[in-house]
Amino acid sequence: MSKKRLCVLSFVIIKSLFSLTLLFCISNSHAITIILNESVSSSPSSSKELRNIFTLQKIFWKNGNKIQVFVFPDNSPLHRQFSKTITKIFPHQYRRIWDRITFSGTGVAPTTVHSIAEMLEKVSQTKNAIGYIKQPTRYPQIRIINPDLFQENVNE
Repeated sequence: MSKKRLCVLSFVIIKSLFSLTLLFCISNSHAITIILNESVSSSPSSSKELRNIFTLQKIFWKNGNKIQVFVFPDNSPLHRQFSKTITKIFPHQYRRIWDRITFSGTGVAPTTVHSIAEMLEKVSQTKNAIGYIKQPTRYPQIRIINPDLFQENVNE
């Protein structure tokens, strides 16, 4: 085989591998997992309900217990991804809603955490808590909600 042909074949193989890697990364980039403290007996069943929880429009679970919401900072790539792909709200819209609730004295903004480990720890140790992480992870006292439940149209 000639050097030119070998070079072209190598280029095609490298390009194919790069494309497959990119495709794998893109397909996994939307994987957000909703996590709940094991004390939560029911779970959100739609993106709309989830959006209502994170915008603090829904503040109690079906059993009457107050929902404890945990989020990442506004500028976190994970928070932006959660906001845009799961609840279809931009992070700045969340911030405006939370600030209005806080400054009017009608509520308290969600608790901000700064790492996956902290999110897992806080949600596992706080009754009635909800949060989100990048990938499903087994952790004591945490229930994982199937992210496919939230792929329907949020404007139902």
